[in-house]
Amino acid sequence: MTAEVAQSRTSKRVATAVVAVVLRSFVDVGAAIKALFRASNAASVERRSESAAVETEGVAASQIPADAEVEADAGIRPTAHNELSQQEIERRRGLVRAFFNDFWSGMHDKPAAFGARLDQAEDYLNGRLTANGEVWRLDAKTRIMLGLPPRSS
Repeated sequence: MTAEVAQSRTSKRVATAVVAVVLRSFVDVGAAIKALFRASNAASVERRSESAAVETEGVAASQIPADAEVEADAGIRPTAHNELSQQEIERRRGLVRAFFNDFWSGMHDKPAAFGARLDQAEDYLNGRLTANGEVWRLDAKTRIMLGLPPRSS
């Protein structure tokens, strides 16, 4: 073997060893950083949950007057009051209007009062709402919400 080939092999081994040491160092540094973040993250999550609980207790206590009477069975009710946006109300009114007009188009013998016509068309309207995938129905509450007259009978 010539001296140049031996030196080349030696330099390749040295370079490979240096690269391996550098890469191992990067891996070790990455693991240390990861462990540091896990430790600090767990502590900060624990601190946040403790402070949130204390903050919630403080807000709840500060909003109830000392002389307030609280029912024993008071709590969260299973139903929630949903308020619709004006845009959704207008969309629903538009659907009712379109289906109502479809129902009465071509009929010449119509009741004079709009409320009476709406009453007669209600079953048809609810059928069309169901067919269009709507989850709401035209009932007494919906009529009020949409500004329609209440059922006459």
